Amino acid sequence: MSGRRGWIVVPVLVVAAAVLLSIVLPRRGADEAPDGWDPELRVSVRVIDGDRTVDVELTDHPATRGRVAYEGPGFAEGVENWKVPHDYSGVDLGAIIDRSVGLGEVETVTLVALDGWHKTLPRSVLDGTTPAGTAILALSVDGEPSAEWDDAPMLVFLPRDEGFSVRDMLDALGPGNAHYYGDLPSATGLMVKGVTFLVVNYDGGPLPTLADL
Repeated sequence: MSGRRGWIVVPVLVVAAAVLLSIVLPRRGADEAPDGWDPELRVSVRVIDGDRTVDVELTDHPATRGRVAYEGPGFAEGVENWKVPHDYSGVDLGAIIDRSVGLGEVETVTLVALDGWHKTLPRSVLDGTTPAGTAILALSVDGEPSAEWDDAPMLVFLPRDEGFSVRDMLDALGPGNAHYYGDLPSATGLMVKGVTFLVVNYDGGPLPTLADL
C-alpha cells in the first residue's frame, strides 16, 4: 500500500506546484505588447500578395535588436565613407512575411513607403544568411521612443560584423537591386523610411499608394 500512496502523492504535488507557479510568475496580459514594446504603440504594414492583403501589427511580434554602421558612396578611389553607427530595435522582415503569407512562393519583396520610395529584396535576403545579415523594420533608434521617431518603420540591415558595406549590399542583393548615388553604389540608399506596403513578387505594375489603405 505504501508504494501506491507514493504514486498518488507525486501527481498531487506536481499539480500543486503548477498552480503555485501560475500565481507567482507574471503572465502577459492582453493589453501588453511582446518583448517590451509600448502596449499603446500600434504600427502596421500591409502585405500584398497578388489579390491577397494582410495587415500586420508590427508590435505584435518580438523585437530584434542590433547595431550597424552603413557605408555611403565612395567619392574617391580607396576612400571609405562610413556613417555613424546606431542601435536599432525592430521586427524581423522574414518573420513578417513568413507569418503573414508564407515564404513558399516568395521570390522578391518590395518595400514601399508612402512617398513612393521603394526597394526590392530577393528571397535569399529574408533568411538572414547573406552578407546583409538580418533585415528588420526598425521602430526605434538609439533608444528613442518609437512614437517619436518619424522614420519608423524603416528598413535596416544588421550584419554580424555591425557594418553594412557597399560590397555587402552588392553581394547580397545583386547589382540590379542595389542602390546607386549617381553611378556610385551606396548602401545608405536602402534605408527605406516609413515603410507602409510589402509587395510580394512585384511584377512592375503600379505600386500601392495611400489611396489603397
